[in-house]
Amino acid sequence: METGSQFSYYEILEISPHCPQHEITTAYERMRQTYSGGNPAIYTMFTEAEARELLKLVEEAYSVLGNKTLRALYDEKVGQVGKKFDLSFEALQTESKVVFNESPKKVTSAKVEYKVDADFEKELKEIASWDGAQLKKVREYKKFSLEKISEITKVSSYYINAIENVDPTNLPAPVFVRGYVSQISKVLGLDEKKVCDSYMKIFKEKLGQK
Repeated sequence: METGSQFSYYEILEISPHCPQHEITTAYERMRQTYSGGNPAIYTMFTEAEARELLKLVEEAYSVLGNKTLRALYDEKVGQVGKKFDLSFEALQTESKVVFNESPKKVTSAKVEYKVDADFEKELKEIASWDGAQLKKVREYKKFSLEKISEITKVSSYYINAIENVDPTNLPAPVFVRGYVSQISKVLGLDEKKVCDSYMKIFKEKLGQK
């Protein structure tokens, strides 16, 4: 895990990972005041250079935890035991754009040839409720392997498989699942909003959410 510090962002701000969002801002303001040059007491414990470094860590922690999207992404990655990630603000911001804002990056090998089935194409247009099995059916019809979809969307094949099985136990928070389903839908040439709205309703029911 690379955060610019051996401590987690929560430890830097001296807050619990489960605290509500407003407490993050309160903690940030408190820590900023503590380590600022305007607090003469700080220099009885740290040198001026150390205080500046601590303040820099506080700013970095708040830049991630103070943003709900980046905080959710940070929490997801921290929770993956045994894996190392770049958890800096820049890295998380870049990944959040890939998941939530940008269309899948086009690659020259993204095109996959498949035989058009008029009856199946008609069936697709009439689907009102999308679940994982239907996404898998379309993926296989259009001859996309899990690995190919993963290569294009940058979503791991492990997550794609869990999405197709509507398996919440092996998927991150709903906000990320929606982002992943959105990316998959675009690659498969489906109505992104229609598929996402429908899929997430089923997904949240499995989670026991309304």
